[in-house]
Amino acid sequence: MKSISQGEIVGEAKAKRLLGQPSTQASNARRTAMVAVFQELDIDISQPGFYDHPNFVVQEQKNSRFAENYAEWVLLRERDQDYDARVQAIVPQVAKILQRRIVQHNWHGACIAMTAILTRILDRLGIWNIPMRGSASVYAEGASRHFAIIDQNEGTGFDTGHMWVIAPPYDIIDVTLHYQRWQGDTFQRHVPPIILGMGLASVKARAQDVIAPELRSQMPRDPDIHYKVFPDQRRVLETFPAKQFIISSTDIRYVPGGVSLPDSPLERINEEARAGVPAIQIWTDDILPTLGKPI
Repeated sequence: MKSISQGEIVGEAKAKRLLGQPSTQASNARRTAMVAVFQELDIDISQPGFYDHPNFVVQEQKNSRFAENYAEWVLLRERDQDYDARVQAIVPQVAKILQRRIVQHNWHGACIAMTAILTRILDRLGIWNIPMRGSASVYAEGASRHFAIIDQNEGTGFDTGHMWVIAPPYDIIDVTLHYQRWQGDTFQRHVPPIILGMGLASVKARAQDVIAPELRSQMPRDPDIHYKVFPDQRRVLETFPAKQFIISSTDIRYVPGGVSLPDSPLERINEEARAGVPAIQIWTDDILPTLGKPI
């Protein structure tokens, strides 16, 4: 078995497919239909990050759900062995670089900024990916902790839930869950510093995975209450299913709540650096010397 180092934990489940999405008539038809839509809108879909195309932006301004078309394309587009091998060579390196920055700067609670940084870096490296917002719940030793999208708002500068990246063949790339604001909670030890999951099982989203315990205790005992409190949840999960990451005795449930594409280029993400460093500094100081020029 391949050794694991520097806090990197890779999902143990074997991939259910070798390349791309299952080649079903439905997925092929959907892929063809999406190509037709993008062509009609005169949007070049040849490179990652085409959500910056002016015509895409116009459509997204009309309908925020249009962002899901980009995300669905990332899932449906065909991949080959060389591409998958390249992703599996690059993603762990990028994840380790970002994790080192988090530790170096005590950059805790930075899932929004760090997910945007990761997305933009992968775009530049030619790796298709989806920045996803939603809920992450950690279950271990009969206890749990929740970063739920349905939770009490902590005020300006905070948001509910969690964020992570999907970059096929990776179902989950998460470099920030271990570095959320745990405030000394020893339960943090159950969360790996880096989570890289491939071939993860799709699971049914449960109310306890989506709603914070304090709020859940005040609601009717309805196993589907999360679909009533968050009506869009069921629709989102039809395209982006919940995933289960298991390592040792820890079970982490990732439940997508929506796609969150960055609206700023790498040069502007975290440019004021109230925490950490500007994103472009990570690119120039860490990524380029390690991985070379973007393709």
